[in-house]
Amino acid sequence: MEQTNNITQTIIDTINTIFESLFSSIDNNLYSVLDDITFISSDILYDKNFENIFGTNTTNGILLIANSLLLAYILYYAIKYLLSHLTYVRNRESI
Repeated sequence: MEQTNNITQTIIDTINTIFESLFSSIDNNLYSVLDDITFISSDILYDKNFENIFGTNTTNGILLIANSLLLAYILYYAIKYLLSHLTYVRNRESI
């Protein structure tokens, strides 16, 4: 009976040691990967793909789209205000 308990304890200790080393190696590898994914360094701004998407000045990329939408918004409300002033029609403001 005592020998069975001893063998069982040895098997449990061996399995614990194997899982401990396995999870320890996964943790060490996983932390470095998560660190690379989570924390972005400033050198991403000089990546060629980022420059193509975001744009390097106001004439290309997302900056051009944002400027165009802003200008369209301003023009729409300026024309709407001018027409309402000329036709004496009140603007209805939505809340």
